[in-house]
Amino acid sequence: MGMYYQQPYRNVTEKKSSRTVTVTGEQTIDARPDMAVAQIGAVTSDKELTEAQRMNTEISSAILNSFKQNEIAEKDIQTSTYQIYPQYDYQDGKQLFKGYEVRQVFSVNIRNIEKIGEIIDDAVQSGANIIERVQFAIAEPGIFYQQALTEAYADAFEKAQVLAASSGMTLSPAPLEINEDTSIPMIPAPGKAFVLAAESTAPVQPGEIGITARLTVKYKLMP
Repeated sequence: MGMYYQQPYRNVTEKKSSRTVTVTGEQTIDARPDMAVAQIGAVTSDKELTEAQRMNTEISSAILNSFKQNEIAEKDIQTSTYQIYPQYDYQDGKQLFKGYEVRQVFSVNIRNIEKIGEIIDDAVQSGANIIERVQFAIAEPGIFYQQALTEAYADAFEKAQVLAASSGMTLSPAPLEINEDTSIPMIPAPGKAFVLAAESTAPVQPGEIGITARLTVKYKLMP
């Protein structure tokens, strides 16, 4: 008697590979800054620490008064640095005590951007001898970012359409995946690390800030 063997039944479902295309869209909107952040302060030195501190306090008070005269609100002024350093000279390989240096720096938000040069000059006339940097910013960058984001997506969609057409496929308009990568840089103004005097209004140019939106978008391709 012969034996009959039957293969077990298998339910096989054929899966078609899903074709996709991934593209990157990017757009930068150039906007003019409407505020600035400046680091302004004073450094004083004396053989006696108490005298170095007294001189620094006197000059710093005058600087703060100049800010007030220029209608800068107290909430926009913050002490960012207060440091005391012993000073030494070196002669014939020996360390000789020279005195103390006191450094106090204020971080100032300047919301009237047209007065930046005047504010710096007034501070210098009041005794400031440190202008560490001036950075420009936009108080409400979200408005410009939303515009950049919209245009970045349009850029990505246009690229995907070109690639789909080139491959003989049709692009599904609904994205499968969107990944967002943003960058909002601040452009520093050319400044002086150490200012001794100012005879006229300092020429400070804010330029423009580029607000960039980047998107990586995945779309489905259809026959």
